[in-house]
Amino acid sequence: MTCIKGIFKSFMLSMALLTAGASADNYSGLSQNGLRYGPNLSVNFMGNTPFVWGQWLPQAVGEVHYTWLEPMGQLLYGDRPGREASYWRLDAALELTPFIGGYKLGFGFRPIQSRWQFEVNATYESYLYFRSNVEMVTAEVAGSGEIARTWNADHITANIWNEEAKWDYAQLIDFEIHFGYMFKRGSNVGFNIHYIRSDVSTNFDGKSYDYKLNMPVFSRDFLVVTECYGRMPFTEHVAAVFETSYYRTSYLRSNNTVQKESLGYGKALAGPHLSWNDGLQNLTLKLGGWRRIGKSYYNGSLSQQFLVQLEYQGYFAFPSHRDLSE
Repeated sequence: MTCIKGIFKSFMLSMALLTAGASADNYSGLSQNGLRYGPNLSVNFMGNTPFVWGQWLPQAVGEVHYTWLEPMGQLLYGDRPGREASYWRLDAALELTPFIGGYKLGFGFRPIQSRWQFEVNATYESYLYFRSNVEMVTAEVAGSGEIARTWNADHITANIWNEEAKWDYAQLIDFEIHFGYMFKRGSNVGFNIHYIRSDVSTNFDGKSYDYKLNMPVFSRDFLVVTECYGRMPFTEHVAAVFETSYYRTSYLRSNNTVQKESLGYGKALAGPHLSWNDGLQNLTLKLGGWRRIGKSYYNGSLSQQFLVQLEYQGYFAFPSHRDLSE
């Protein structure tokens, strides 16, 4: 049994490193690098893993993403959005991870033609849990570290893909506001705020797990996510990128008893971004770490908090892409 568990851990680490998808954020410097007005179809892969197995469960996401970008001004199909772009956008995607799979549909718009970017987006997401809905501890008992007992890679991997694990469903509605600025030479910075309503069909008295966010949630929960990112190009093909994010769930109190604590963690990553084929192919390697908010035993050792993340995003060329047809 120990041997099988060790093999599974090695498999998970390899998959997270080599199955490199898209971030939850659609506005990173990476995604904007390949977008054109009109149709956009991309394949995205993301994987991350800690340097040492422990409190952080490695992630791996694959996605096929379609975006229609409709300019609010004159028709410019095939052109890249400029520094003062304004548009409507429609999004649809299929996602697959080792634990869940599903789809998402989104709608957004950027109304102001200015280098000071402002965008609003709403996304509906629906997922199927592949025998991977596990029960989590979401309230502390006299400071004994109970949450840390389940919020770790060992507990999750030991309780999935077995007869007790559930084939459950989840649906989310993500409301997002984006602020950003595009510099003259192509650098950009941005800040996103997400308000997410989550609904998981679980039998665990409301205690479940969100694999994409990598944290415990109640069957009906709301989350607040903030993201900050930046991209600074050095040449046409090489740039430096960074991202920071913070995740926070709601809390539940009944008759002066805490049934669910507000849990949260932060993550920071930075590294090189390589692009080629006129920005349609992108590869990013990021190094950084994560830290949970609260008691120290939520975090594990320092070596468990370091992260390495690999991302690939490839756009398919359409005949309307003027850069490619000229």
